[in-house]
Amino acid sequence: MNLAPESLYHLYNRGNNKQVIFPQERNYSYFLTKAHHEFKAEIDFLAYCMMPNHFHFLIFTKPEYNSAKFTNALRTLLSSYTRAINKQQNTTGSLFQQNTRSIEISSDTYSSTCFHYIHQNPLRAGLFQKIEDWPHHSFSQYWKNPEGICNVHLGHSLINISNDSNQFYKDSYRVIPEEYLLKISLF
Repeated sequence: MNLAPESLYHLYNRGNNKQVIFPQERNYSYFLTKAHHEFKAEIDFLAYCMMPNHFHFLIFTKPEYNSAKFTNALRTLLSSYTRAINKQQNTTGSLFQQNTRSIEISSDTYSSTCFHYIHQNPLRAGLFQKIEDWPHHSFSQYWKNPEGICNVHLGHSLINISNDSNQFYKDSYRVIPEEYLLKISLF
C-alpha cells in the first residue's frame, strides 16, 4: 500500500462476499490488538470501528513511515487473523476482500466527516440506537475515556473535532450531508 508519510488516511476492508469477519465477540478485541501491534511503528490510530463484516481505521502515517513495512504488516495482520478465524470456525479460504482500500483525507471538512462517519457506522447499520452503545469503536476515547489505541491528542490536533465532551457528543450525531458521504463512500 503506497501511502505518504505524515498523511491522513481512511483505511477499510470487509469480509469476502460480505461475510462476517468477527463471528465471536472476542474476535473484535483480538483483531484490534493485532492491528495495533502490527502497525504501531508506522502509523497512529486516530479512530476505528469494527463492524460484523468490515472495519474502518482513520490513521496518520508517521514521519518515518515505510510503505513496504506497512504493506507487510497489513498482509501479516489479515492473513494471520484469517488463519485464526478459519481454525476457530473450522473453515478454509479467504476471509477478507483482496484489496484493503485507502482514501487520503486532505481537508478539515473531510477529516471530521470521515471521523464521525466511522463512529456512526453501527447507528447507520441499525445495530444500536446510540453511537456510544457500540463497544467496538473509538468513540468513547474521545467522549469520556482517552485510554486505548488511538492517539487522541494527535486526533484533536489534526481533525476539527471538539475537546468539549458535550459539544463532541452533539457533533457526533450530526447528519452527514450526502455529498460528503459520496466522497468517503465505501465498496
